[in-house]
Amino acid sequence: MKNRYRLVCRAYGIYYSLDKETGCKESLETTNKIEAEKLLSAKNDTIQQPALNKGMAKVYLSAASPEFASRTWEDVMDHYVKSGVESTRDRKERAFRSRPFAALKMTKLLDTEAIHLLNAIEHKQAGNSTHHYLRRLHNYALHLGWLISPVMAEAAWPALRKKKFTAITVEEHERILAKERNQERKLYYQMLWETGGSQSDIAGLSWKQIDVAKGVIRFNRRKLMGKDGGSSFLRIGPRISALLAQMPASGDLFPTLKPEDSKHRSTEFRRRCMTVGIQGRNLHSYRYSWAQRAQEAGMPEREAMTHLGHKSRAIHAAYADGAHVAVLPLEFYQAEQEKKIIRFQQAEETSSEETRQTVQSR
Repeated sequence: MKNRYRLVCRAYGIYYSLDKETGCKESLETTNKIEAEKLLSAKNDTIQQPALNKGMAKVYLSAASPEFASRTWEDVMDHYVKSGVESTRDRKERAFRSRPFAALKMTKLLDTEAIHLLNAIEHKQAGNSTHHYLRRLHNYALHLGWLISPVMAEAAWPALRKKKFTAITVEEHERILAKERNQERKLYYQMLWETGGSQSDIAGLSWKQIDVAKGVIRFNRRKLMGKDGGSSFLRIGPRISALLAQMPASGDLFPTLKPEDSKHRSTEFRRRCMTVGIQGRNLHSYRYSWAQRAQEAGMPEREAMTHLGHKSRAIHAAYADGAHVAVLPLEFYQAEQEKKIIRFQQAEETSSEETRQTVQSR
């Protein structure tokens, strides 16, 4: 194995180590050649030992399993894509086809260093999705036993760039409705606004899930990769009742939108937003809007969480973040307190008079 550093003596007798790869010189701070050679040997050993250890590990691993030394990150990606439901597999395939993963694919697992992962994360086209799938890919390779040890420690991974989701305002919602010419989609957007439901749950509603006599809408939430997310009950108010009156009298409420893929509904909504000059909104923004309007109206947090299906207060707080809550004056609460107080003064005076008469009669 070739040495990386060689000895150089300057004209005034000081010895230096010359890095053959970078061309940089570093003083050994000695004029004694024997001492300088020992220091240079130590520097070369420091560089060679990890490489030697890695080379020996490759030899042993190749003897134990010929595939171990030849596996690349593309093999991990191909294996990882096969897990999960169809929609999850599609998302993984799209992520691994992106440019940030291109350079990583042909890198062998045994040759991987932290810089390979950091280059993918810091790619100009990389985002939170790249960071998310790269980290899962790294952990997946560890679980399979294809990586001997983590390439990067937990603390070395860069922090995620948090994306701020923005709720749809009343003014934006009205502009979208004014521009939408398809009556079914217009009613669909209005139902999302009034209920705060997810796009798939509302698109899949039918009259079988509506109890007009009790005034409720009941459906099983579709979440967690298509699994049952529990039941949801929605009370039918005057505005929802007015919307239901404009929909088909039987069957599905949105017969055209229900069979559509969620990606198609989202694309159509983004297209409508672009025509009215609105950016950074999607169908999920209606849930943020409902959460914020509920907080501004003073709805108890527990009721709002139950309505949206949130199990965590932290998640619900993130949805309701941005709400402008106006605090009522103290006199309002004092007036409400006065209304709740029951006065017994007249009854007490009557009781005192009866006691006085009883004493006089005796």
